[in-house]
Amino acid sequence: MNIVMVTSWSPRHCGIATYSSELVGALRKNGHHVDIICHTDEDCGGHCEEDVYSVIDTNDPGWDEKVYATVQQIKPDVVHIQHEYGLYLTHGDYGGRIIPLLFRFKLEKIPSVMTYHSIYTSLDRPEAIFTDVSLRLLDSAIVHAEVQKLFLPYNLDWIPHNVHVISHGAKEVVPDPLAKERFGLAGKKVALCIGWFEPNKRFEDVIEIWPEVIRRAGKAAILLIAGDARPGSSTGIKYKEQLLRKIEESPAKDNIKTILGAFDPDTYDSIISASDFVVLPYKHASQSGNLAHSFALNKPAIVSSLEGLKAEIEASGAGIAVPVDDLDELRKAITILLTSDLMLETYSEHAQGYVANHIIWENVARKHTLVYENAIDRVTYGTKVRVNQTI
Repeated sequence: MNIVMVTSWSPRHCGIATYSSELVGALRKNGHHVDIICHTDEDCGGHCEEDVYSVIDTNDPGWDEKVYATVQQIKPDVVHIQHEYGLYLTHGDYGGRIIPLLFRFKLEKIPSVMTYHSIYTSLDRPEAIFTDVSLRLLDSAIVHAEVQKLFLPYNLDWIPHNVHVISHGAKEVVPDPLAKERFGLAGKKVALCIGWFEPNKRFEDVIEIWPEVIRRAGKAAILLIAGDARPGSSTGIKYKEQLLRKIEESPAKDNIKTILGAFDPDTYDSIISASDFVVLPYKHASQSGNLAHSFALNKPAIVSSLEGLKAEIEASGAGIAVPVDDLDELRKAITILLTSDLMLETYSEHAQGYVANHIIWENVARKHTLVYENAIDRVTYGTKVRVNQTI
């Protein structure tokens, strides 16, 4: 099958770029040809890979026409768009240039699929309008959790029958056995907060409760905070300053370690390997690539009870979901995993089994192929072809 993937792409510092790279790699391994249509990214050094067409310049309100012309040139069997509002934002239009692009695909009978990476149980007005219109134009759509699909009718006032549920994929990777030694953490119990620094991550809450955590769990407990402000993010820069200041002011600062930077894949894997579990106390999120990567490295997780995050914990049995903004429950969960080797081992085994049996990229790529085939069938035979199930 010949596939066009419209997405952000390396070297852009972006979770969607990482996601797409791993999905494309798995699709190619399964025998499919994949071309990439991505951003120009001149500020990141641009793109020089074969089969990569860098034509999206969001400063140009006509970038959707360039994408369409490129698709016409490639003539794929199906076009798959990775959607995140910020990726396609053009002069404050909420990423709305995707809509005329989908309209052109519909007119020309080019099968189209879109993965919604940010879709919530409660959509605001722009999100609801975008989701409503785009779903009517798409042949097939993908969300990462059943709960996201379940709440669509409540937000849209109609039931879409072209939505599939495919979990975030996880790569096949071996944990770094010397990671703790590399980062000076040998003999420590390590709770890890990792990711781009943005206010929705709530890492500051973990810093706040850390003095009480080490009082209960002991001086061997280390909070490792790894990441940085995303380049160009004003909110991320301010949040980074807030985090570093809060660490410096903490009475438990000797038990908090930071690793700052935008990490290459090997360093990223080593940092997660150096932890005993990850803590993702987000206040706003629909899913997390960091969670899937942690599972791939056999690391349990503590997450906020948010939509896709909670769903992944329930499906995997590989961690604990705590109520949003409940610092007492967050402290209890962290303390339990720092002091119970049995709980850690059990959750780690569950994470390993969940990845191997459900979300390894090879399996996720096969599920995508079924969605592509469904989209092609809907174009060929009409919208009477319905899918209303988790693949």
